[in-house]
Amino acid sequence: MRTPLPLYLALFGSLALAGCQENDSEPDPASHYDVTLTYTEQGVPHIKAADYVSLGFGVGYAHGEENLCTLSEQIMKLQGDKSRWLGAGEQQRNLLSDLGYRSLDLPGQAASLYDKLTPEARDLIEGYVAGFNHSLAGRTSPADYPSPCREAEWVEPITPIQLLAYHLDLAQLASGRSFISAMASAQPPTDGTLARAALPAPELDPVSLLTSEGIGRTLARAALPAPELDPVSLLTSEGIGSNGWALGADRSSNANSLLLGNPHFPWDGELRFFERHLQIPGELNVTGATMMGFPAILIGFNERLGWTHTVSQSKRFTLYQLTLDPDNPLRYRYGDQWREMSQKQITVQVRQADGSLQPHVQTLYGSHFGPLANLASLSPTLGWTRNSAISLRDANAGNYRMLEQWLAMAKAQSTPAFFDALAAHQGVPWVNTLLVDKSGQASYVDATQVPRLGARAEAWWRAASQTPQLAPIWQDGEGSVLLPGNDPDFEWMDSGQTRTPGLVPLSQAPRQTRSDYVYNANSSHWLTNLAAPLEGYSILYGPEQTVRSPRTRYNAQLISTPDAMGLTGADRRFTLQTLQQVLTHNGSLFARELREPLLARCEAHPQILLTGGPLDLTPSCKALANWDGEYQLESRGAHLMREWLTAFRTSGHRDIKDELFAIPFNPAQAATTPNGLAPWRGAPDQDPALLALAQAQQRLQAAGIAPDAALGTLQFVQKAAGLSPIPLPGGHSFEGLFNMVQTNLPSRSTSSLANIVTGKAVPGTTLRSLDDDGDGQAELRYRANYGSSFVLALQFDANGPRAERFLSYGQSHDPESPHFTDQTELFARQQWQPMRFTDEEIAAHRERTLHLKVPRVARP
Repeated sequence: MRTPLPLYLALFGSLALAGCQENDSEPDPASHYDVTLTYTEQGVPHIKAADYVSLGFGVGYAHGEENLCTLSEQIMKLQGDKSRWLGAGEQQRNLLSDLGYRSLDLPGQAASLYDKLTPEARDLIEGYVAGFNHSLAGRTSPADYPSPCREAEWVEPITPIQLLAYHLDLAQLASGRSFISAMASAQPPTDGTLARAALPAPELDPVSLLTSEGIGRTLARAALPAPELDPVSLLTSEGIGSNGWALGADRSSNANSLLLGNPHFPWDGELRFFERHLQIPGELNVTGATMMGFPAILIGFNERLGWTHTVSQSKRFTLYQLTLDPDNPLRYRYGDQWREMSQKQITVQVRQADGSLQPHVQTLYGSHFGPLANLASLSPTLGWTRNSAISLRDANAGNYRMLEQWLAMAKAQSTPAFFDALAAHQGVPWVNTLLVDKSGQASYVDATQVPRLGARAEAWWRAASQTPQLAPIWQDGEGSVLLPGNDPDFEWMDSGQTRTPGLVPLSQAPRQTRSDYVYNANSSHWLTNLAAPLEGYSILYGPEQTVRSPRTRYNAQLISTPDAMGLTGADRRFTLQTLQQVLTHNGSLFARELREPLLARCEAHPQILLTGGPLDLTPSCKALANWDGEYQLESRGAHLMREWLTAFRTSGHRDIKDELFAIPFNPAQAATTPNGLAPWRGAPDQDPALLALAQAQQRLQAAGIAPDAALGTLQFVQKAAGLSPIPLPGGHSFEGLFNMVQTNLPSRSTSSLANIVTGKAVPGTTLRSLDDDGDGQAELRYRANYGSSFVLALQFDANGPRAERFLSYGQSHDPESPHFTDQTELFARQQWQPMRFTDEEIAAHRERTLHLKVPRVARP
């Protein structure tokens, strides 16, 4: 049941229902929302209005049409009400979420920050909320809601403060949001028998904070059990990634510049992209994709500029290990003083099995750095003990500037103006930016919110991150930073040049503008262009002169030597069509580098002796010999290579163990090393490469999968229960592919309304188990729910922009919508779709037009 609304919202709801959609009389812009939505193929809205508030109304209405449930659930989440409506959840997940979000109090933060928004941003938010609520009000009852939330009691009209609170949540996607459960379970020890321990001295022992010496044992009792945290999701940005290329005039053929955007995001929940085109004549003309609840374009283009983003390897937060008072675990050492922890009592209403509500009351804690977090499931020394506790400081806490940032970027008409927008708003939270302009320039910048450490702290972390104790936190630079919390020298240092104190100014961020190319594939800034490395930046932007991931190495080879990779001629210039082949050729780094030496090893020793007896590797040898080296639907043997590589996977950015390779990493040849199959001079039965191949063959045969099966029979997405699986090309990052298609669980999405069927994990493989045919026997298949999402291929020439795209999951979250699977099927067939930008194109491909003129009610 919908809860009572403030008077102005209740009044708005009644007036919205009365809003005329056919009356063409001129409304007063101060008293009406007036917007036209023209829909072209696949349900893409082209939204035109005369002002920002009406434009926002159209955006909110369009989102509400296809994705009402998605945003409604997120508003419920950030208010800490999931337990109220859905119960405590499996392993108390909803309750942990509610406690964490109520502790952060994002709506309270949004209320205090709302008036700081630019007038245009406030207008967009107000209009979006009104349009979304208008879409909701147009539904006759909860029975008329989209199927994911049909009959749900928690779907309610939203407010501008709630929408800004959701933007604050998105800003922390790659930082504090990952720690919500850890915050909720951080509770002080209650055992009074623990021995006193010496205070850590980082200047003497840079790893003492993570060793067991001097750290008391953890306590078993807490208000809630410590959640089993996924270290990859917690400490890295795995689960949100991207490839991005910007090609200038020197690398473009029949065009001034080219852009390829390929974000890798979940295919379910709130992190799905939605395509749209926004126009205010004479003011704004931008098209591309965004996320639900966000009224601006995140990735796209205007008449003169195009941009994409990749998730940066920079650090948006630092963890601090606090030294506690042995006599009082609620006090911590800072300099030569003891400080009291902050305390906040949280009450969450929890729905019981009989429908009644029961309050859960718990106190959560913080330091002057930020909230405390219980990381005991990663290591006992990272829990809250008698001697230490972990606190988090988040550079994106309170980052309300995202909307005004992307709006300013969309309005920029030149590369200098774009960078001016970045400098003015400083709102980019966690992504690199790759930019092309119509004149033929290509640019890269990491404009994210990065803590600014002093020289001593930087030097300490550079050394400490390489030690055995802290290397698992750092993960080759893909992970996080843990600093001593007892020494003021490890605080962030303010430059006076940033809107959020203590961050690195944009003038000191990695940045490049060139006429040939820049690229990024989630490694650090270092090799944005192979001929001009970016060096000398803060370690918190990520490491330099270190091994790149397999996907980054493959990107580097494709963009720097496309002639050798079969993409271009000797001039190494791309057309729009050859740029598109970068994604759709579905080749891989290791198919090029390791298939032939592995095949030679297999053919030389087709019979090996295992513990259980001899094994004939001939089926694997034949599969490797006949494999086309690609991950297309018809490719046979790709999955065998995948299963073989699985044996050599490792944590960290390198993905694959060093011992697999014959030639080690060389910073001077970072795009091509490590490479080659390590030689083996011992008995073939003990050769790690052949043993891994044998294990892969046995695993596949036990699952009833032939080593030479076609990938399209094994790899697919089942978008919802009861729907037919859709076979997909592509593969994993650890395989060195560009086009990512994989299962990624736990998901970065916080939605409980996920539709995609993924089955259960199986140890030692990326195959997942599910009884597909109902015969009582589970089938092992590659069941994707993550990867290439909104893929943009853009060119600028004398006539302006021209672009084609994929949206791998379509515009709608509702299985009953015609736009739920339509674009997935196009993506599976690798059929690029044109993006309509000019008025003539839109008119020629119009499928329906909606003109909304609705009375506007001012907020009191």
